[in-house]
Amino acid sequence: MAHRESPSKDELVLIPAIRKDSTTGYKCVNYNRGAKKFEAKVMDGGKRIFIGQFDTAEEAAIAYARSEYGRADAAKMKQTRPAPSAVGAAAVRQAEKEGLTLATSANKSGYKGVFNNPKEHGSNKFTLQVRDGGKLVNLGRFATPEQAALFYARRRAGRDTTDLTAPPPPAPPPAPSSAAGAEAVRQAGREGLTLVTSCNSNSGYKDVSRRASRKYKLHVWEGGKDVHLGVFGTAEEAALFSIRQAELSAINDS
Repeated sequence: MAHRESPSKDELVLIPAIRKDSTTGYKCVNYNRGAKKFEAKVMDGGKRIFIGQFDTAEEAAIAYARSEYGRADAAKMKQTRPAPSAVGAAAVRQAEKEGLTLATSANKSGYKGVFNNPKEHGSNKFTLQVRDGGKLVNLGRFATPEQAALFYARRRAGRDTTDLTAPPPPAPPPAPSSAAGAEAVRQAGREGLTLVTSCNSNSGYKDVSRRASRKYKLHVWEGGKDVHLGVFGTAEEAALFSIRQAELSAINDS
C-alpha cells in the first residue's frame, strides 16, 4: 500500500479560537504554565483527547488541524455561507479595495471575534469582541458580520474606522397605532417638536418601552439611575411628554 503523506502546513487550515477567553487564538490550544508548553487537546464524548505538547501555539494549532477534529472544523469553515446582505457585500468589496483580509472563523458569524445577538433590539445585532492585553474588549455593535470584520481588519492595520462607528441615522417614526397616538404626533408638530425615534426600542421611540399591559413606560437614565417618568396609553404620548421635558430642561439650563 502506498504511503500517504501528511498534509503540509500550507494545505492545513488553522482553526481560530471560538471561545472568547482563549489566550492563544487557536481552537483547542492552551498554554500549560507548569510544563511551559502549548497543548492541543479536545473533549470527545466526555473524554479528554490529548494530541500533544509543543513549543509554540502555532505548532499546537497545526497538530490540531492535522487531527480528525481539525479536519472536520476545516470542512465546516469551507462550507458555503449564506450570501451577505447588500451592506455586508459592500463591506467585503471595500476590504478588497483596501487590500485587507477579513479574518474568518468557524463560529456562527463566520468571522473572528464577531458574535450574533439575535435578541438585541434594533439593526446592530453583531458584536465584535477581541482580546487586548489579556483582557476581553468590546469594540462595538454592527449591522452585519462583514462590517464588524472590516472594522477589526482596519483596526489591526491602524487605519481609520470612523465611517463604521458613526451613529446610524434616526429611525423613521412608526405609524401611530391609535387615534390618540396620531393626535400626539399632530400636537408635537403644532408645538414645533420632533418626537425622538430609536431603532433600539420596542416602541420605536427613545426611552419608551412597551409593557405587557399594552401601556408604554417612559424612563431615562439620570446620574447612573433609571428614572421612571410615567406610564402612557400610547408610545407617541410618552414620546411627546419626553421631548417636552427635554425642552423645559434646556430652557431652565440656559
